Amino acid sequence: MTSSPAALLLNQLAALHRTSLPSYLSYTRPWAAEGDDDAVEMLRQIAVDHAYVVDKVMTLLEADGLESHLGNFPMEYTSLHDLSIEYLVQRTMQYQEGFIVRLENLIDALPDEAVPREIAEEAWGLAKGHLKNLQDAAADLAAS
Repeated sequence: MTSSPAALLLNQLAALHRTSLPSYLSYTRPWAAEGDDDAVEMLRQIAVDHAYVVDKVMTLLEADGLESHLGNFPMEYTSLHDLSIEYLVQRTMQYQEGFIVRLENLIDALPDEAVPREIAEEAWGLAKGHLKNLQDAAADLAAS
């Protein structure tokens, strides 16, 4: 059974992923030149991974009979339609750096419970991998 403090932090973890910039961008269509398909797919995959984390958290909370509150996307995201993939990769890379810090703070605040900690640490590992992929994509886009 997940404790109340862990459940609160898991809700925050799920909300961070559900309302993330990559999740929002999965509902938009960036402008991409021919040959930029890898960057578009990479952003889509980050959103898929975010949905995976949300699903893991929701499954755990629901199994324990706990409520969840995922929130809404920030209004500032509504200005990010029809922008270039190069700009969106840069913007997402900046976002991701702060996202990792928020995950680290959340992990530090988690009580010592195995399953919630495993989920949060997996999310943190994915986030660090996403940042590396974003950095690589930014370099590739700048070179093309």
